[in-house]
Amino acid sequence: MPRPPDQALHRQRELMGMLARGDRLSTVRLASRLAVTPMTIRRDLDALQRDGALVRTHGGAVTPRRITFAFAFEKRRQRHLAEKRRLGAEAAQRVRSGQTVFLDTGTTTLEVARSLVARALPCRVATSSLVVASILWGRPPVELILLGGRVRQGSPDLVGPGTEVMLDKLGADIAFVGSEGLDPALGSYAEDPEAARVTRRMAADARRVVCVADASKLKRTGPVRCLALSDLDELITDRTADRSLVAELRARGVHVCLV
Repeated sequence: MPRPPDQALHRQRELMGMLARGDRLSTVRLASRLAVTPMTIRRDLDALQRDGALVRTHGGAVTPRRITFAFAFEKRRQRHLAEKRRLGAEAAQRVRSGQTVFLDTGTTTLEVARSLVARALPCRVATSSLVVASILWGRPPVELILLGGRVRQGSPDLVGPGTEVMLDKLGADIAFVGSEGLDPALGSYAEDPEAARVTRRMAADARRVVCVADASKLKRTGPVRCLALSDLDELITDRTADRSLVAELRARGVHVCLV
């Protein structure tokens, strides 16, 4: 196959740069930005798709990595979704008007955010999750504080010294944290060391710490130990949870709410 001319190579590099920044642009807008015809852009997109650099969508294109990431997050969100929605609704009932809330990253805390929006409760929410922030943004009377920091590789949340420093300047009435695994002896686990540090800071700077985790997370461990059981005031989980595990958690001082 003959190599494309220099102008086409330049355009294709420009196209990949736009898509790498997260842009999802239509063929018409791409053509306008690069001052060529939509037909020329379609040929460029076809060539890039043949090389495996992007995936064509209706009227435009996205990078395969972006599609894979979105699919993976949505797959996680759908897992035990009915239970997560019940947990989120129950957790939101803990919040009182005017309070400040921490929400860490995760698909269960995302349901807490949705329930807070549904309650239309005047409160302040600080979060490290870009997805949670997207649910809360522009939804008065909730005041949104998006913590600063660096976007974690492969996950839509903020981590790093910037996030932790900002948390140190804030306080919350209640922190809702998720869990990758909750063991009655070892405590709660996170999927990443940097995410674990953010959760620890939230727990340290909140008056009350509530873990929201469906029953599949109980008696599991994860990559990084995050919080001890003594750091948790309450666990909200679903009613299918193993009763012996629930009894053990309660015996260790954690209030357990089954919904």
